[in-house]
Amino acid sequence: MNKVGVAALLTSGRTLKQGRGMELGKMSKEYFDEVSVCEMDSTSLKVLGISEGEIVLVESNYGEVIVKSRLDKRAEPGVVFIPCGPYANMVTGSDTEESGMPNFKNIPVVVYSAKGEAVLTVKQLLKEAIEGN
Repeated sequence: MNKVGVAALLTSGRTLKQGRGMELGKMSKEYFDEVSVCEMDSTSLKVLGISEGEIVLVESNYGEVIVKSRLDKRAEPGVVFIPCGPYANMVTGSDTEESGMPNFKNIPVVVYSAKGEAVLTVKQLLKEAIEGN
């Protein structure tokens, strides 16, 4: 794995395509394709030495997850986005600070190129999270 990382703030939220995928089921290919991505600017892709669609590791103080990179032409350097769902949950904390809702914004992360790694399916990711494999 490439040791060059890009420090960023992770934000998460709902997307239209994710919503469409949820209607088909959270185990559907459409849902998987929309939530297993990390959107970032072109400078971040360049620093990592990768092209859009290549695999990245996103690491935070809460955990890590392997997802596909996706170019967001509107993204600012230093900000990345993973749609709400099981992949974002791997790198966001569970503390709700008594609000009932965890923080999905401004989470410090480092993104690394993870060429050769595989993005787990939703089922595989949840099994690994539960069993700790």
